Amino acid sequence: MTVRQIIHGLERLGSRAALVSSGREWTGAQMLDWTYRAVTALRQRGAAAGRSLRWSAGDVPQALPIRLAAMLLGARFSAEQPASEGGDALTITDADLSALDAARASEPRMADDAPFSVVRGSFVWSAAVFGESLAAMRDALGPSPARTAVLSSLAGFGGDAAFASWSAGAPVHHLPAAASPAKALAFLERAAPDCAILSAALLRSLVAHPAAALADLGSLRRVVYDAGVGGALSVESSAAVRRVLGAELADRIASGAGLVPLERELRRAEQEAARIAELVTSCPGVAAAAVIPSEGDSWAVFAVPAKRARDGADGDASGQRLISEATAALEAEFAGTDLNRAIAAVERLGQTALLSMLNALSRSGLFTDAAAVHTVDEVLARARVAAEHRPLIRRWLRVLTEQQLLRRDGDLLSAARPVGDYSDAALARAWDELKGEWLATVGATGTIDYALRNAERLPDMISGAVRAVHLLFPEGRTDLARALYRESIAARYQHRAVSHLVSRIAKAWPGQRPIRLLEVGAGTGATSESLLPELSGADVDYLYTDISRYFLDQAAPRLTAYPSVRFGLYDINAAPREQGFVPSSFDVIIGGGVLNAARNTDASVRWLSELLGPGGWLVLTEPTVEEFWVMASQAFMLDDASDGRAETESTFLSLPQWNAVLDGAGLQRVLGLPEDGHPLQRLGHRVFAARAKTDRVPLTSERLSAHLGERVGAAARIDIVDELPLTSGGTVDRERLRDWAARRQRLDSRSNPKAASQARSQ
Repeated sequence: MTVRQIIHGLERLGSRAALVSSGREWTGAQMLDWTYRAVTALRQRGAAAGRSLRWSAGDVPQALPIRLAAMLLGARFSAEQPASEGGDALTITDADLSALDAARASEPRMADDAPFSVVRGSFVWSAAVFGESLAAMRDALGPSPARTAVLSSLAGFGGDAAFASWSAGAPVHHLPAAASPAKALAFLERAAPDCAILSAALLRSLVAHPAAALADLGSLRRVVYDAGVGGALSVESSAAVRRVLGAELADRIASGAGLVPLERELRRAEQEAARIAELVTSCPGVAAAAVIPSEGDSWAVFAVPAKRARDGADGDASGQRLISEATAALEAEFAGTDLNRAIAAVERLGQTALLSMLNALSRSGLFTDAAAVHTVDEVLARARVAAEHRPLIRRWLRVLTEQQLLRRDGDLLSAARPVGDYSDAALARAWDELKGEWLATVGATGTIDYALRNAERLPDMISGAVRAVHLLFPEGRTDLARALYRESIAARYQHRAVSHLVSRIAKAWPGQRPIRLLEVGAGTGATSESLLPELSGADVDYLYTDISRYFLDQAAPRLTAYPSVRFGLYDINAAPREQGFVPSSFDVIIGGGVLNAARNTDASVRWLSELLGPGGWLVLTEPTVEEFWVMASQAFMLDDASDGRAETESTFLSLPQWNAVLDGAGLQRVLGLPEDGHPLQRLGHRVFAARAKTDRVPLTSERLSAHLGERVGAAARIDIVDELPLTSGGTVDRERLRDWAARRQRLDSRSNPKAASQARSQ
């Protein structure tokens, strides 16, 4: 079918109605006149053969003559803005529509081989393919259509149906695509068409509407739906359409070959998917693969890496060399530091915090003299402990007893130290002395200022009258938080350990692409600010993430000197796919003191392991013992845990618990710092380095894409997955794969350089 046949169809309609829409009617002659006026108007705007026209004026009748005019001019028409067209496209807006009435009709020379094209999603249809699409739509309308009702966009699927109807000499009644089911039923009753065109989504809701069975649709003999919008109808839904509407059902779906019957496209897609899957599995290092159609004419490829002949990072000489070099550099860097004095200052902070806890309870009338005894319930009641803080205060009482500041006799607690040791005056002296010692060993007092601010407000924090987050970020400032994560000897040691190790991993990276680093819970940037200078000269792609945009906005100005850094959101308490992250998409993941805020550390670490490719590194820094000053400050911000911490009623996982978490996630532990016997070991802050999927071949999407090369004609989104999902019957779960593909597609659209998400503009 050609444009000439559409024009001839309008000529045959002549003075009879060709289009009825929004209470107005246009004859065939009027629609032709409008088309030729559109030719003039578009020429004046610069339209010509090969020029792209983007329609953005909505679902209005003018879409049809402008579409025809674009074809007659040999232009490219699109109801969307293809990414490849950039700013070259001529956009048709509402303001341009009035130009049709003012323009002089100009009939161009018609040629059956006009070089126009139509963009439909990711497809670009030539004039020949578009002609075949119209022929397919004409077949779907059935023999000798008398009147066609179009409830789909005239700039797209609905317009194709209108052209096919005109070519058969049949008028079109149009209702905008956003119509409700009730409005659609009323429209169909009024228009009395023999054929209706609509989306699958509207068709489902229309059939399910209570009024559908009562509607007078006696003239309706055929329904054609767009299977590409809303998905194909199930067998049950198709039967419901025939039963409720009393009409035959046909479908068409956009494909590279134009509008084709869904069954034909599914059969073609299935054959092509099988061919691509065979190509994927022929790539060395691929154990299994599944391929499903994705948006347009593209494919979603899921590949499982093969097992390695040799398992384990222990046998990886290069990995061990990196660890040895990093450890040696770290020891040399701290060789001149008086570690014992710095450690003593940290331990003194903990003891002062314990006394501050006891002081806070005494300010609520508890433990005010040596004879005072209280039950746990009495402590919770008299201190007016908020419900969300009761588990924490119970931990206080346990720790105060373990540290011999309280004495337990059955259910009764009493002070084990003289009241004067934790009086207001005694605490003021202790904090003042600690501040001087901290300044001498660290060179700053931000941590002490923060801890003291919390100690002074503990009764109000316990009751919930003051929120701990407001003390950490007073008036939205981050100066206290920045000091908190940078000053202590443990923090400095951890940051430098991470920097030495990760920078060596990055510089030894053998890949043909940048090494991909993900930092989760980056917060104030303490870890990244230590690491990024060390990455100079390495080809890296660094994704700086946190749960809050607040931290991203704060960090972006400070990191402008590092163009390799991108910014994005990541929640350690949610599955990566739910957030748009793809498995096996990172080579190194860094978490600096963030996973202690996870609700379930086991789940959070498994998710991070999922994001690592074979042989990838997970580098974490975490406390492994109770930090008393944290219990009197940041612990008020932590959610109740559902992992090993709940069993031990502790703020942090112990070292054995952390090792079990890493093992449970299938990670291979290869480094733990400080080493046994190191002075810093007694502070309990640890650096963990583990490797993921060391039993798998290091397969990457880039290598697989290169293997496929030109043998896959359309774009393919490649995901490297640990396993293919299976149904209860043991077959590949294609529904789940489709869900994964849809999530990946949304991620890719947000990651477009023109989009805002995870871009430097955040």
